[in-house]
Amino acid sequence: MDEISIKDAQINIESDAFIIQRKKGFLSLSNFNNNFSTIKTIINYSIYENTSPNKEEYIQKFIENKNVLNPASVILSDDISHYTIETSDYVTAIVSAHALNLYGAEEIGDENYKDNAGSINIILLINKNLSYKTLLNSYLCAERAKIAALWDLDVRSSSGDLATGNPNDSLIVACTGKDGGEIEYTELPSLVMKCVREATRKSILNSGFKKEVLDYIEGAGIKIEDLVDAGMELCVGVEKSEDLYKKLHKQILKSLEDLNVVSFIIAGIRLEEDYAKHRVTGIDVDDDPAYLYSDEVFGMSVANQIAGTKAIFNFKRYDEEKPGIIGKLGPVLDDIFAGLIAGCMSKIFEE
Repeated sequence: MDEISIKDAQINIESDAFIIQRKKGFLSLSNFNNNFSTIKTIINYSIYENTSPNKEEYIQKFIENKNVLNPASVILSDDISHYTIETSDYVTAIVSAHALNLYGAEEIGDENYKDNAGSINIILLINKNLSYKTLLNSYLCAERAKIAALWDLDVRSSSGDLATGNPNDSLIVACTGKDGGEIEYTELPSLVMKCVREATRKSILNSGFKKEVLDYIEGAGIKIEDLVDAGMELCVGVEKSEDLYKKLHKQILKSLEDLNVVSFIIAGIRLEEDYAKHRVTGIDVDDDPAYLYSDEVFGMSVANQIAGTKAIFNFKRYDEEKPGIIGKLGPVLDDIFAGLIAGCMSKIFEE
């Protein structure tokens, strides 16, 4: 186990909890107490396998059974088995993330928030005596670092926007005591950002979070079945059989194993989002202007990568007719996926 920055604190890690104690105590700030507190114990307790209807009573019994120093501050986690510890100089971040449903993590305040959304729980330890102001600033830095880690991994909310966390998340910042002299630690914000961001990122990945090309495609509102239906719609000269449907489905998945095809798709998804949110000042393609042709270059490149020159001619058909899901996409993605379908249709007919 990595060492923590506060050397005279003891840490005990168990299957369902880890306990950090210090006889001299901590000055702390958390999002569940909403005030500055003097405590002697910090507990991150897993409720994943504990279904007691009265969790407060259960936690109290747990504290009594472990004979921990009081007062204690308790974080409730979905699962602590994938915790990560990052220490830099006098700062330590201990993060446990539960990524079972983190890909659909809800925004704070979202009315559609789900109780089983993935949570991120952070304990930030600072081996310095700090003023209330500095402790609060460290808390805010930790929140920003968590969001930065979510954005690093492109974790999205249910609305498709970049996630910022949810109401199940917990954060406690603890230092060794109160500083009466208002000492400024100019390097502290960067140390906090570094430790929390890296620990959060690692813990999310360790807990099983992954985002493959199919996740990006579905995140854009597109299912493979939609693409197959669109491909079959313009199929002429042959019987539209179940066997043909399966061949096209299989070819689309095979084409998504090609790094170059994936690169075009990811680039298109990124570009579409930048255009839709008007991130590039002075550029507006909401009405798909005629002078925008780089999207068609992308589409032709995808088709050509899959099945060569003949697929480029097939691309023109799908680009002009825009069957099925293609006609519902934005100015960039309609061409990207028209190219994917055209290339795959051309490929299965050359076999």
